[in-house]
Amino acid sequence: MATPEQIPTDLTIDLGDDLSPEEFLAAARNFMGYVTEIAEAQRGDGADVSWTVRVREGSALLGVEPNPSAPPSRVAMIYNQAEYGVAALARGDIAGAGLSDKAIGHLKNLSELAIRRQNGKGINLWVRKNPIGIGAGIAKFVREDWESDYHDFGTIEGRLEAIMDSAGSLKIRIKDFLYPKAINCVVPERLVQSVLSSFRRRVEIEGRIHYRKDGTPISIEAVAIDVLPEDNELPTADDVRGIMDPA
Repeated sequence: MATPEQIPTDLTIDLGDDLSPEEFLAAARNFMGYVTEIAEAQRGDGADVSWTVRVREGSALLGVEPNPSAPPSRVAMIYNQAEYGVAALARGDIAGAGLSDKAIGHLKNLSELAIRRQNGKGINLWVRKNPIGIGAGIAKFVREDWESDYHDFGTIEGRLEAIMDSAGSLKIRIKDFLYPKAINCVVPERLVQSVLSSFRRRVEIEGRIHYRKDGTPISIEAVAIDVLPEDNELPTADDVRGIMDPA
């Protein structure tokens, strides 16, 4: 493991030895993805934080350094969240980690890389010269948390946000203010035309809903899709009054 004197920045990942070029690139992408997700979540109304990459020659130490004009308070929050997120996942507190699904996914990928390492050594995230391990337990906890625990038949409303062709089936996502994360939808071939005509519209999807253990819906197998009216298409108060008033 590296020593504090070797760490190039206040936010550095130590990938250890014996990494193939492909593994190094994958680890670098996931590290940068984790940092980007945290920085975006801490954005608020402040200025953007851009990063300069620092690599220590002859080592597998990859660090990032914020731009000089970055607000110190925001940078501190990013560092705090980077450290806390790893620590929370390492003890199995997925819901309390305060991370987006993408950020959790990046740490899961780094944890899986640590599992595949031939020497069995983990990966360390250094925050302000203090190391915190990204070990095999993170991937295990995330996989267990992301597995659906039960399912039920029902409906979900939201805006059709994305269309993705994956593994021969059409998949879509819907997002609604009631749910913190977008919900994946599996759509049969017979509903493809309905999906295409409903893109970016508010819809009601009926089907088998899969939930996480905490009751959060994570996916739905659609059997029917109905387009809902937009706000400007709904009757106004005056329209309703006109309908209800006697002639």
